Amino acid sequence: MTVDYGEREKSYELYRKGKREGTWDPDEYDLDGDRDDWNRFSEAERQRFLATCSGFYDGEEDVTRTLAPYMMALDALPNDEMPFDTVQEEMYLAQQVYEEAKHTDFFSRYFEEVFGTQETTPYREGGYQEQGYSTDDLYDTADDLLAAIDGGDRTELVYTLGEAYLNYMGIVEAQLARGGYLSFDQMIELKAAEMGREVVLESFQAAIGKVRQDETRHIENGRWILQQLAVAEPDIVADVYEPRIERYVENRLLADPLYDEQPFDGYDQQKIGSQLVQYLQDTVDYIGADRFERYDDVQAALQERQAAD
Repeated sequence: MTVDYGEREKSYELYRKGKREGTWDPDEYDLDGDRDDWNRFSEAERQRFLATCSGFYDGEEDVTRTLAPYMMALDALPNDEMPFDTVQEEMYLAQQVYEEAKHTDFFSRYFEEVFGTQETTPYREGGYQEQGYSTDDLYDTADDLLAAIDGGDRTELVYTLGEAYLNYMGIVEAQLARGGYLSFDQMIELKAAEMGREVVLESFQAAIGKVRQDETRHIENGRWILQQLAVAEPDIVADVYEPRIERYVENRLLADPLYDEQPFDGYDQQKIGSQLVQYLQDTVDYIGADRFERYDDVQAALQERQAAD
């Protein structure tokens, strides 16, 4: 099926933007200075920094392996019955798979050449896997999409796609990854100040800036598709979106901090938490806050939950 170039949608415009912005190469970064900086981190600082990096490394690799069923599910939808062009969205996701693979490439190289390890297991159990998100969920989501394709029911397929997009683009990227970026920012700034430097881990910061740029497009596209799926099946908001957001709120935003002790003096977890609430509100607003019953106002819903607890 050809693309109607007179009706280029959000996903296609983001695809074009990705062609312009997404050409960076992980191999181009000189990591010698980063290795020297890493040797000046304390053991506690290393463990904390590695814990956050491990979540990224595992997540980037696992989504690279599991994003194809999203495209297959879109292809199984009756395009003429949907409020968006599934072909343009498939083109966008094909680009996203490449970008996720490139992110995996960067973290793999950085772990090997700077951290001196490829091992992330110590940070999985009892760490980032425990509070409302596991990389195993991505494989379960892929299986659910394939089962919905085989089932042949349009509503079920739309619901399963909605769960998949909200889980990955709406929570993993728009919430967890963005929280990780904010954590990187603080840890690196605090370490630079301690060392009397303007910058530390300069190549890491430059490459992460490119990853963030890529994922900003992923998030925008994901929010747009979540909005379009709500047009196609309005009940998806109450049946899928709100329960998934509820689970995230309970397991993350209302839970105790994942890491109790912070070796970086001055680290402000509350500041990150406040920003994450705003990020979630941004997703709700993009989909349409008037479609939500409980989470139309995220801050008010959190206050209500806290009062009840």
